[in-house]
Amino acid sequence: MNTREGTMLQKTKYVLLGVFLSALGLWGLAVTIPNTFQDGDVVSSSKMNENFQALKNAVDTLETKLEAMNQKALMSAEGALGRALVRWDGQNATAAVDTTWSFNASGGQITVDRLSQGRYNVTFEGLAQGNKPFGTALAGSRDPAGGNCNVTTVKNEADNAPDVIVGVRCFDAAGALQDGDFRVLYIR
Repeated sequence: MNTREGTMLQKTKYVLLGVFLSALGLWGLAVTIPNTFQDGDVVSSSKMNENFQALKNAVDTLETKLEAMNQKALMSAEGALGRALVRWDGQNATAAVDTTWSFNASGGQITVDRLSQGRYNVTFEGLAQGNKPFGTALAGSRDPAGGNCNVTTVKNEADNAPDVIVGVRCFDAAGALQDGDFRVLYIR
């Protein structure tokens, strides 16, 4: 088998897997509505309430399944997830983590330290619990003028355990260091 055939076979395998998983997910959403109505039927509130209760029960069941899956993913001994949205306040020259968007699977705090113009360290406390290194970090700018941010370092080995520290630099469109809003994602 040549490389092209192998690549096509692999792509086909992934497409079929995706179709199977999608079908499985839709099967899990099947809901039986106890009462149906035709044009001209008298609709009673009790029958409508039964229909709404059936929908509520289905949604509750899905939420329970989703919560169980999330707990398994977050409790994984090998995995970790952290994300942070850092907002720059130019008027006060401060950076702060937006806690409504940010998340740390360890339950620890997320902090940001501005080292100098355009240079930051974002710390996910407790995310490297157990000294499991070698995660991947990504950073992205929220600069509408075309600036960009990138990860410069990821420190999560024994010298920083149990914390993960992600170094970030942000640049304007011309390539000069600049302060601004950015996002960080860490996955292990």
